[in-house]
Amino acid sequence: MTEEVTPGVFRLGNRTVNWWVVATSDGLTVVDAGLRRHFAQLERLLEHLGRSLTDVEAVVLTHADVDHIGVAEDLRRHGVPVFIHEFDSPGARGKMRALPKEALLSFWRPQAMVATFEYARDGALRPRFVKETSAISDGDILPVPGSPRVLHVPGHSRGSCALFLEERSILFTGDALVTGDPLSGKREPTLLPKYDNVDHEQALRSLDTLSATGADLVLPGHGLPWEAGVAAAASLASVALV
Repeated sequence: MTEEVTPGVFRLGNRTVNWWVVATSDGLTVVDAGLRRHFAQLERLLEHLGRSLTDVEAVVLTHADVDHIGVAEDLRRHGVPVFIHEFDSPGARGKMRALPKEALLSFWRPQAMVATFEYARDGALRPRFVKETSAISDGDILPVPGSPRVLHVPGHSRGSCALFLEERSILFTGDALVTGDPLSGKREPTLLPKYDNVDHEQALRSLDTLSATGADLVLPGHGLPWEAGVAAAASLASVALV
């Protein structure tokens, strides 16, 4: 799956997981990295754009879950720096959170079955962890194509971050705000379930940080792009408790 959601911003992944490529005249920034077997999607996109791996300047991870770090180590081995908040760098290197027992209660749902199949097919059971990362912090404007501003929005994980392309009013929210829940099948702006957040109350408070950007376009880690503005999405998510 590859889709240009707005000029120069491409969505990759599958029906369950999104990752993103920002393409500018200065090169490309990969935002999140999907699952391990998604590398061929990037290669096809680069071919389509007439670019090569040498044009990829950075990978910026919103957090360290296995469905977000997928091809990051492959790119690092090609000389691409990988950025992530220091609180989530241990996870990117292999210190994974255990799957919450409550997640098992969702597996009977049809959407959860689809998600489980796609995760397994695309390499979630054998992730490739990132051997070296560079730290990002709240407020950083990264010197990479697109010049994203880092917003620390903890709750889903301690180091969850969003990335704001301020000049274009585009906000990558990772799992701090999604428009589709992979397990329940919910298809609207929401937080992930309480059991999937390390601090659900903090995740709710982080919605205010996202909303304050006033971003027009929200590009989440799961679900469809949201074009009605982040304030509306955050408002809906704040009452869509699971």
